[in-house]
Amino acid sequence: MIFGSVFCTNSEIAVENQIVIETAVVPYPTYTPQPTYTPYPTYTPVPRPKPQVRIKAVQETATPVNFSDAKTDDAAEFSAYKDPDFYLNVEVDIEGWPLPYIQDKYDPAVGLVAPEIRGKLLDGSEIQIGGEGETTLVMILAHWCPHCRNEVRELSTYLNEQGLPETLRLVSVATIIDEKRANYPPHEWFEQENWPVPVLVDDAESKIANVFGVTSFPYFVVIDSRGYVALRMPGRIGPDMLERLVEALSDEKSRS
Repeated sequence: MIFGSVFCTNSEIAVENQIVIETAVVPYPTYTPQPTYTPYPTYTPVPRPKPQVRIKAVQETATPVNFSDAKTDDAAEFSAYKDPDFYLNVEVDIEGWPLPYIQDKYDPAVGLVAPEIRGKLLDGSEIQIGGEGETTLVMILAHWCPHCRNEVRELSTYLNEQGLPETLRLVSVATIIDEKRANYPPHEWFEQENWPVPVLVDDAESKIANVFGVTSFPYFVVIDSRGYVALRMPGRIGPDMLERLVEALSDEKSRS
């Protein structure tokens, strides 16, 4: 028995010598599921590298290439891959923070400073991507990836017919090179496809792919003239999307 008056709040109603509790039935809110994420059907996923590799602000260089047997110093005539150990010993220098991975609904790398990369093309000449300069579309490819093979074949036909764009620099990267997989060595594959885009060769640890946050092939990165990441795209783009991308970037350049 309860004596006296009882004071209460909310759903309790006090009456002398007793308590009456009102129970309100609150319906559960209806649940609207988020749309399911459909991955790009035209890419080949790759395993993510170990985290400790991705936290370096400045990547260390790999073992330098031995060019002691070269017959000429002319980069235009000298093919670096004539060295049988070229793909094992190729050197890349990378400065800057690794880019975060693309998320399901947004890319946290857009607007970040792109890492600066210095390395060698298949013809032995040196190249740099990143930093201030021309707006650059980086096309990251794996020689064993079937979607990369289709992409290279289609874009090669288109670019050889239309020519390389004047308002956008195109650079491709050969990465995750494996002598036990299809289309090795990569230079023979690119030569067979008549690939007109310069090919930067990643090192044996695939540091370039790692620092760009690559999770699938092919993979495209746009670096603007200030050295910032403007866009990243996994999966094939084909000639039509490449043409639209070049036009959009050209318009942006003309407005700036």
